[in-house]
Amino acid sequence: MTRFLRLALPALALAAAARAADPVIPFERYRLPNGLTVILSEDHRLPQVSVNIWYHVGAANQAPGRSGFAHLFEHMMFSGSKHVQPSPFKFLEAIGVAGGSMVNGSTSFDRTNYFEVVPSNELATALWIESDRMGFLLDTLDQKKLQVQRDVVSNERRQSYENRPYGLTFLRTCSLLFPSPHPYYECVIGSIPEIQAASVEDLRAFFREWYGPDDASLAIVGDFDPREAKDLVERYFGPIPAGPAPVRRDLPQPALAGVVRETLEDPVAEVPRLDLVWTGVRHYTDEEAAGDVLAAVLGGGKTSRLYRSLVFDRQVASSADAENATYGLGGWFQISAEAKEGVAAKDLLPLVQAAVEDLKNDGPTVEEVERAKRQFIAEKVRAVEPIGSHHGGRGDLLNRYQTYLGDPGWLGKDLARYRAVTPEAVKAFALKYLPDGRRIELVTVPKPKAGK
Repeated sequence: MTRFLRLALPALALAAAARAADPVIPFERYRLPNGLTVILSEDHRLPQVSVNIWYHVGAANQAPGRSGFAHLFEHMMFSGSKHVQPSPFKFLEAIGVAGGSMVNGSTSFDRTNYFEVVPSNELATALWIESDRMGFLLDTLDQKKLQVQRDVVSNERRQSYENRPYGLTFLRTCSLLFPSPHPYYECVIGSIPEIQAASVEDLRAFFREWYGPDDASLAIVGDFDPREAKDLVERYFGPIPAGPAPVRRDLPQPALAGVVRETLEDPVAEVPRLDLVWTGVRHYTDEEAAGDVLAAVLGGGKTSRLYRSLVFDRQVASSADAENATYGLGGWFQISAEAKEGVAAKDLLPLVQAAVEDLKNDGPTVEEVERAKRQFIAEKVRAVEPIGSHHGGRGDLLNRYQTYLGDPGWLGKDLARYRAVTPEAVKAFALKYLPDGRRIELVTVPKPKAGK
């Protein structure tokens, strides 16, 4: 039984009940006068502490013609600030913290985060690094650093999308669902010409608008003394002035007017793939949990309907999965199936269609829904265990709930909404959001080799 569970139910006689109960994350939240939200959550099991900071900025906040900008800026935050030169890695490596799972950053459609997991006695180092990036990044930002990071991000697009099987499929899906000037077009990674067009002045303006303390949430989780942590936060972050209030655009997701059919040639794909994509819902909306359960029933692993039908029974596909992708400005529901060698993607369509129609007509079974709900609940509970890592952890969870919902303690409500999903709700989601006449039918085929 973990320490934070003992804090929720301290009596040893209730140990069995505590293991069965939902985890309760103890935390304290307060705000600095400059607007920075601070969340403290003690866990003294290991002599480590996680510093996790979220900025409420992502692809959603990019200007037209600036796709990939939020992600490019994330890279710039690792290029050194006024007092942290030449980069944060120099100081973190000096205290025994290597890159990767213990220190990193990431950008999504609606947020950007940075984190370090450091020895307990190095909390001040981590807070100093993050505060210097927040307060003094512009002091050293120049054209040379920008060009280096523009090239790094451009190469990341090539490696992670253009030279990875079906990476182009994902990029095309974003552009079909969110055509320019919607900020989600080109996904988070952006297009190389627009990345290369970013200027130093563009970066300065982006930083001033989105990287102030009043647009950030700082979570400190692990082995620390609260009084000392508050003193350190005040020392390093308190003097940073608040920025102008960010102006957020609540843009509607474009609707699909009919069926969009496209065939895409992929130079690195080995077999054809079929993708069916529908307009979905935003995150934390009432129907999101039912959509997640529907995705699990259709394509969530080897027990799912599509995997059993296409991979096991008919042996026409090597994989089949489904996803309910939800973000701040929109979402999508997607079914993907990779054909076996010698099978055309079009031959998969009637089989996928039949599985969707069965769910629309009859709904899922009680057993299917309960299995999916257990899976989602288990995943969310497991996310509470680590204090922080590249894969999430407690600091990330607290910041997620704070950033999107204004409540770091939303875990219990999150679990409750999945427990409340019924077969009827899943069927209703399929009927409402998976219409035959409004969807993308995207077929990806291997690009013919030169000379063949």
